[in-house]
Amino acid sequence: MSSFKQLAIVCLISACFFSCKSDTKDTISANEITDTYAHFISDMDSLGIATGNILVYDQGKVVFKSSRGLRSINPIDSLSLDDQFRLASVSKQFTGMAIMKLKEAEKLDYDQNVQTILTDFPYDNITIRHLLYHTSGLTDYERLIAENFVKSDTTKTYILGNDEILKEFYRVDPPLDFQPGDKWEYSNTGYMVLASIVEKVSGQHFRTFLKEQITEPLGMTNTTLYKYQQQADPNMPNRVFGYRKKLNQEDLELNDYDIVNDVRGDGGIYSTLDDLYKWNMALVNHTIISKDYLDEAWTPGTLNNGEVTEYGFGWFIEDDPSKPQTVFHSGGWVGFGTFLFNEVETKSGFIMLTNNTTNYYSDILTGIATIRAGGNYELPKNRILNEMAKLIFKEDVNKAISHYHQVKTDTLHYEDFEDDLNQFGYQLLNENRIDDALAIFKLNTKEFPNSANTYDSYADALVKNGDTLNALKNYRKCVEMDSTLQYAKDKVKALEIVYKFQE
Repeated sequence: MSSFKQLAIVCLISACFFSCKSDTKDTISANEITDTYAHFISDMDSLGIATGNILVYDQGKVVFKSSRGLRSINPIDSLSLDDQFRLASVSKQFTGMAIMKLKEAEKLDYDQNVQTILTDFPYDNITIRHLLYHTSGLTDYERLIAENFVKSDTTKTYILGNDEILKEFYRVDPPLDFQPGDKWEYSNTGYMVLASIVEKVSGQHFRTFLKEQITEPLGMTNTTLYKYQQQADPNMPNRVFGYRKKLNQEDLELNDYDIVNDVRGDGGIYSTLDDLYKWNMALVNHTIISKDYLDEAWTPGTLNNGEVTEYGFGWFIEDDPSKPQTVFHSGGWVGFGTFLFNEVETKSGFIMLTNNTTNYYSDILTGIATIRAGGNYELPKNRILNEMAKLIFKEDVNKAISHYHQVKTDTLHYEDFEDDLNQFGYQLLNENRIDDALAIFKLNTKEFPNSANTYDSYADALVKNGDTLNALKNYRKCVEMDSTLQYAKDKVKALEIVYKFQE
């Protein structure tokens, strides 16, 4: 559910989807395409890349299914096609549908003020439509919780949901990031509020409403808004757990828990390939709600200045009249990376569900999209941080840096040097390997001296090492190079206040 990262991925992948369309697809047999999907999955597997669960359908018929990876790591258990994945932000379209069902029942109106339903809601100029379109201006609840929530019991593992977060939201009463309708900004907070609206209007828990109004009528028996628990749940034996490789690139660890794992509306739904296929078919066949409602839901929002967005009621929208009508959404939360793609007019699309915190999310999606278009897929290049990490843990950081210099000109086999080094530095910092992190960040500033981002990252490590004076110098350099980087500007201001006070 990390909005900025997710949005970047959505834009990247959607550009590929709609630019990769090719007339050659018509000349390739269905069997050939199916075989190509299988070869792609096998080739990725040979590189050690688990592609998770994938389903591709064409003209309303399933043409390919695959399951590669682990359902859990304790105990080790392989994925199966029937496993239930956390959908992350793919859940938002179900929230949009819940609002649409209440509108259909004449229990609310899209232009209704939120405050008329949630009476403690502190903003009097936000409507349900603003929430649906991501134009409300509400600040991010993850940041609000991180900055304001105090754990009264430090020995307790907290799992917060809507009620706790809204209570904190009302207590803090943060200002809006912008006036409603002035801009589009992806908002998990908005969809959390939508789920609470559904509960208030219907008198039911969001889980119950979804089951009775959406999943049960469609026969989606393996789809549920999950009441999160960390341990294995005997009532949900096919539940998938998020995991990742440790930084040493050898051991595995869980990546499944977050303090806000019980928030509903913006995520939290678990489902399977087959159930999501049923969902997409119900949408294109108008068996869940009438075409008139979907036409409105799949019409992009409009800002106050008349600018049109690319988002509807829980779906990103391809709104080019020369191309088939298409709606889609990505999801990313803890270890899960998901995608649901629905080419409405042709009743074709695909579903991808991963749980291994993969760095190859975009490579998997691009591969599937390219094959659908009749093109030749490309396998991903090596990621230098993986090899450097192994060397640091087995030998030392100097060996890792030496390896970097050996391969940095090999762009045929390696990519994303700056981004990888930056990410790697923070991973080392998070594991309290401060000296190693400093060496990697310093390397990045030397290799990419014209990138402002390298300097504030290096400064972060310097702060953690207690060298605030040099940290301030690097934050200042970052701001001098790019004055739009608010994070670095805030750091400069904070450190200048400290030094002024000391003087």
